[in-house]
Amino acid sequence: MGFTFLVPAFLAGLAALVIPIFVHLRHRDKDRPYRFPSLMFLEQLPIRTSQRQRITDWPLLLLRLLALALLVLAFARPVFTKKTVLGSDTRTKAVVILLDRSLSMAHKAVWPVAIDSARRVIAALRARDRVGIVFFDDVAEIGQRLTEDKGAALAVLSRAHTLPRGTRFAPALRTARQMLLDAPYAAAEIVVISDLQRAGTIGVAGLDLPSGVTLRAVAVGAKSRANTSVRAVEARRISKGARTLLAVKARITSRELPSTRPVKATLMLNGRVANTQNVSVPMNGETVVTFAPVSAIAGAVSGTVSLEADSLSNDDHFFFVVPREDALKVALVLPNDASSDETMFLERALTIGRTPEIKIERTRAAQLDARFMQSGGVVVLWDVAPTDASVPALDAWMAKGGGVVIAAGRRLSTRTSSSAFVPARITGAAERLTDRGGSIRQVRSEHALFAPFHGSDDALSSARFLRYPRLDAATGTDVLARFDDGLPAIIERRVGDGRVVLLAAPLDAQSGDFPLQPAFLPFVRQLMLHASGRDATPLWRTTADNWSLPEGLKDPVVRAPDDALLRPKRDSLGSAVPLADAGLYSAFAGSASGEPGALVAVNVPTNESDLTPIDPKELLLGVRQSDQAAATSTAPPTPDELERRQNSWRWLLIVVALALVGETFMATRGWRAIARRTRPVVPERSTP
Repeated sequence: MGFTFLVPAFLAGLAALVIPIFVHLRHRDKDRPYRFPSLMFLEQLPIRTSQRQRITDWPLLLLRLLALALLVLAFARPVFTKKTVLGSDTRTKAVVILLDRSLSMAHKAVWPVAIDSARRVIAALRARDRVGIVFFDDVAEIGQRLTEDKGAALAVLSRAHTLPRGTRFAPALRTARQMLLDAPYAAAEIVVISDLQRAGTIGVAGLDLPSGVTLRAVAVGAKSRANTSVRAVEARRISKGARTLLAVKARITSRELPSTRPVKATLMLNGRVANTQNVSVPMNGETVVTFAPVSAIAGAVSGTVSLEADSLSNDDHFFFVVPREDALKVALVLPNDASSDETMFLERALTIGRTPEIKIERTRAAQLDARFMQSGGVVVLWDVAPTDASVPALDAWMAKGGGVVIAAGRRLSTRTSSSAFVPARITGAAERLTDRGGSIRQVRSEHALFAPFHGSDDALSSARFLRYPRLDAATGTDVLARFDDGLPAIIERRVGDGRVVLLAAPLDAQSGDFPLQPAFLPFVRQLMLHASGRDATPLWRTTADNWSLPEGLKDPVVRAPDDALLRPKRDSLGSAVPLADAGLYSAFAGSASGEPGALVAVNVPTNESDLTPIDPKELLLGVRQSDQAAATSTAPPTPDELERRQNSWRWLLIVVALALVGETFMATRGWRAIARRTRPVVPERSTP
């Protein structure tokens, strides 16, 4: 039989036992004086009395000490255990090893240590113990199910390798929890072997593990966290005379370098070296590398920016794809009384430039139907509302990603009622002739519509508007810009994957001078790109995303970065491909030959290049222990569980209460030691 305490810190309260002892030593009986005549005629006899610094009430003192000691023991929570229960656990073990194989684990000083740590865990197991292995990155993969064959587990480790993917601990922990269901009567343990990047802890909070499962982390991060990586790439087509050039910028991030480092950055386009730049990166910070513009083809261009390899070479490459240069078709819908001069500035601005080339087709509102919209990328309603017959076709087209631009002017501002398709209620016109016109002041500069003006927030404020419609934005719309009098200037409403943009700012030269300002050309071109959704096409995606293939690809087949061929199944939502690895994915129609029908570049999340680890305890903070498996588990009871069953502290408190009752009785009765007097011996007088 063993004896222990759950909260031994309360035993320090036993020091309070000196208080009753001190009180009893200091206690003195009060003497009661009596009046008495003179003692001069009495004989003086010696009387022996008790000492003052002496305990006289031993029963009362012992009772008080007992009550205080038992009270301290009750707070310390005593537990009576059997040594055979807590001293040994004869059960076999079930150990699941979670091995991180993400991009950061490819560090030269990390992966060998991780494999060695996993082998040591296996070597420490007994013959009947079982072991399982789970490899994880963005997702979890079972490498070896629970088995007593340690050789099979070691063989799986020998074939393991890192992958260019991100880090997530939550899927791995869920997989390990599921594997341990095959060993309900074993001592379960989960061992996480990782460099413990903070970004991987997303989703761990609130994760439940069965009661009795031990979770521990083995940190294998590199001692030196110096690293240089490509964080992002910017690429766009520019026109230079009759040529189309591709301009590329790369952002290089450096962390904890011992000193500045000279780096050679290489730009590759469609598998060929296009340009190189030599730069010096700081110890910590970001460096922008601008490559000289190079000639670009009209089709999609795949590119890679690479750096000289360091200890973590997998993040020294960054992939991107610039979409093909297809002409953007714009359907310009005019009112019946519109003149050619009204739209002159708009049409000329849209036809300037070739990135992309914009083709305009003029029509009337009555001719707008579904067949016409299929051939156009953007529908521009020039001061006219759509007919009731065309509204359903417009809604269906925008739900699939189409865009509509409504340029409101004097015609719509004088209508008594506006169409329900227009994302605002038009209540007349604002006349600004007396104050020399209004201007645009409140602009949501972070919106994609104003991307050409980043860094020059006042580019649109120089234009003056003499007359513009008064708009009252409808519910569910976004006001992207306002005039200086507070009225909305640009309103946007999302419809499915498409959008409708309402402009109160006039695009003609009769109601203002906006077409004469330098900002007019980039604004109207970006307006068409934004409405068509082309500005939303990313240059790259990240691992663990899904790629929705174009609907035009019949019987699609996809080549992954490792040259594996994937044939995604098509459902009601189309075909989707999981983007597991970093690199270039190519989609073909029918067979993987010829020109690909679509390309997408995939990169690992940038936080994977940050090698700063977390404390292993942080990984365990969000994990909760569940009692769901307690009923079927044969694990020996813990001291906490035994104490809850015994409730010894309750009995101790009852004894304390009884002791205090007895102490009260003894103290009030006046049990005191009385000083004993001895009768003096009187010597006999001799008779003469």
